[in-house]
Amino acid sequence: MQRSEILAALSNSNIMVKDLKNFSCVEELYKKSNIKIDPKKIDADLAYIEKNGITIIGYFDENYPKNLKNIDYPPIVLFAKGHFDPSKLFFSIVGTRYPSGYGEKCAQLFSKELALANFSIVSGLARGIDSIAHRSCLQNGGYSVGVLGCGIDIVYPRENRALFELMIQNGAIISEFAISTPPSAYNFPRRNRIITGLSEGLLVVEADIKSGSLISAKYALTQSKPVFSIPGEIFSKRSYGTNQLIKDGAYFTQEPSDIIFYFYKEIKKVLNKESNNQKELVLTDKEACILDVLEGEMSLDEIAEKINFSIDEVVSIMFDLEVKGVIKRLDFDRVRKL
Repeated sequence: MQRSEILAALSNSNIMVKDLKNFSCVEELYKKSNIKIDPKKIDADLAYIEKNGITIIGYFDENYPKNLKNIDYPPIVLFAKGHFDPSKLFFSIVGTRYPSGYGEKCAQLFSKELALANFSIVSGLARGIDSIAHRSCLQNGGYSVGVLGCGIDIVYPRENRALFELMIQNGAIISEFAISTPPSAYNFPRRNRIITGLSEGLLVVEADIKSGSLISAKYALTQSKPVFSIPGEIFSKRSYGTNQLIKDGAYFTQEPSDIIFYFYKEIKKVLNKESNNQKELVLTDKEACILDVLEGEMSLDEIAEKINFSIDEVVSIMFDLEVKGVIKRLDFDRVRKL
């Protein structure tokens, strides 16, 4: 069998292996799996994949996401459509399929500000919070990845067809499930391990006590990823899950900068790599604007008020300026020009 046929066969078999590092290549895994194959199904899948510009990424491929290799039961195969870039700094946002107005505003705000801070948003392309997070990220120039609980050829829910196309153009959709696999109650909790596995952390926006988002939170914790939760009304069932997460130790999250500050060191490492490759200092218009008003020691609030930027936008820009070596952070919220 050709390698592509082996990958298609493994995806159709629906097998899961806790630690794939015990194998040296996909051919070895296939030989030891003893799976029964359907040649007609494999041929049909490969024909569809080739016709529709779908990429097959195997566990042993160079472009397989490194973060996923560190989780239990990593997907053996990923099908990707769009522009899947595993080198991005991923962060996941999840929540209820039926959010309140409050939940919608939170999802829009956090996704927007995190996208502006160079995070790429990962979610499950479900209706509700997932869709809002994807859309807000893309609308603000960010990169977003949707992880499906069905075959990559199936648009679910159907109402998200336009969003699917937008994701393919400006991000990517991925799935571990074989072509034509229908959505099922079993698939969605299973795909959640990929959402959190790809990401550096997880934000739960709004979720009731039985929400699948809490399954994502459990996956994140077992993968040693930080879990952030937005508090909600004590009388709203939509907030029972998020409030419980906070009681159980999730990070109380009131504004996007709570997450951005947490990941400050990680963001700084990424930006450092970029700045080291630049021969001369290049400032964006917004960075130059901040430097123009920065006199002596100033707080971030003072800067934001002077130039009419949001505090979260100022925080994000300050990270870039500090890495470029033109400002110095004096304490939590005060800076000065170098």
